[in-house]
Amino acid sequence: MSKKGFLFIIIALFALTSISGCGFVADGPFGWVYTDTKGAIAMGNAESGDKVGKSCIHSFFGGIAVGDASIEAAMKDAGIKKVYTVNEDNLSIFGTYTRQCTLVSGL
Repeated sequence: MSKKGFLFIIIALFALTSISGCGFVADGPFGWVYTDTKGAIAMGNAESGDKVGKSCIHSFFGGIAVGDASIEAAMKDAGIKKVYTVNEDNLSIFGTYTRQCTLVSGL
């Protein structure tokens, strides 16, 4: 194979990878290879956060996404009635698997 042919294949693979529909976490910075971030979303009116509930959305290859990452689902997970904090937890591995979770603490 000639150098031009090899270079063409490399550029084509790079272009296809760059524009493919891989999954990624849309909130905040993300890495193309690996993302593991946590961030604040909101404060509630509870005085503390003894309980912590978690709700997540999972995506596979950017083609299938399932789950419920709502604040209500996270509150239900821990039996929370009053919200202290709402945070997010994001994970992405090569864009083939992504997870976005809502973490709610409260009473």
